[in-house]
Amino acid sequence: MTDSTPGLFATRSLGQFAEKWARGIADVLEQEFPAVNMHISTSADDCDVRPRTQHPSFWGCFDWHSSVHMQYSAVRLLSEEKLSSEASTRLHNILEQRWDKQSLQAEYDYLVNDPSFEQPYGRAWLLQLARRSGREEFLPLVELTEKHIMKWVSALSHPIRHGMHYNTAFNLFLMLDAAQAMGRGRLADVLADAARNLFLGDCNYPVEWELSGSDFLSNALCEMLLLSRVLDKAEFSAWLEKFLPSQEKALVFLTHSPEVLDPSDGQLAHLYGLTLSRAWMLRELAPHLGRKAQEVIADRTPAMLDSVEKQLVDGDFMATHWLTTYALLAIRADGADEPEL
Repeated sequence: MTDSTPGLFATRSLGQFAEKWARGIADVLEQEFPAVNMHISTSADDCDVRPRTQHPSFWGCFDWHSSVHMQYSAVRLLSEEKLSSEASTRLHNILEQRWDKQSLQAEYDYLVNDPSFEQPYGRAWLLQLARRSGREEFLPLVELTEKHIMKWVSALSHPIRHGMHYNTAFNLFLMLDAAQAMGRGRLADVLADAARNLFLGDCNYPVEWELSGSDFLSNALCEMLLLSRVLDKAEFSAWLEKFLPSQEKALVFLTHSPEVLDPSDGQLAHLYGLTLSRAWMLRELAPHLGRKAQEVIADRTPAMLDSVEKQLVDGDFMATHWLTTYALLAIRADGADEPEL
């Protein structure tokens, strides 16, 4: 059981983390190796997979999707206006270099040639980055990604429910949130319909079966967060009673921070992310739950976040290249920022 003693996240504001997190984000965005590349080579002449060559906008951070969402995190920190001039300038310069016309065109061309690349997780974060940046330069990528998402959704006969990158509910949530914020109504409607069709009939969810050794998401919370966005309050309450009838027992399980025995193992390090994403989603969901559940969430999530804080910047690269995004979401899920992502 997670210790509920208030710690760093309970007693310090984002302003006290922002400088360190900004440095950590900049460091990993500028670290080209080690790197994982999901490129599908089509010939012997198609084997140049150096990250900064193949993906001039989205290299660093070990993989494409992490580079995208850590740039999203950089934009969020810059918008807070809590950074020193030095930290702000460093992040700003990195983003400006990555978002020049030629680099974004190269990313666009790559996605044209491989429509399934980083679908759905990386594409969901690409929409979130475009939404947060507010930059017109992202519009071609947004329009292309919308086209590819439409095709992806049309083939979703069954959801993927494991706690990793392909989790259907989580990706629908990220995409829907971004589509609504950017006024892309047709895409938002398609995503909301998919959410209802795939998850509205779920009931008696076995939350205790959920945890696998490489999860960074709770499928139960992903479904709950998604449905809270597409159903009205009464509909969501009725659905939740059927989906998770034993909420008190589920909260005991969902507020536990799993132990990571080898932080240098990229799959095991996912469990740090699970603690952060659980805390974030529980805080987002709290207004939709009863008073007792709200008290449990408020009491236990600070310690959950504290248990991971040392890994965000000072931990192994298998943690530092991505965790800050989920920490930022969690610390901003208490209403101190805007209520959405």
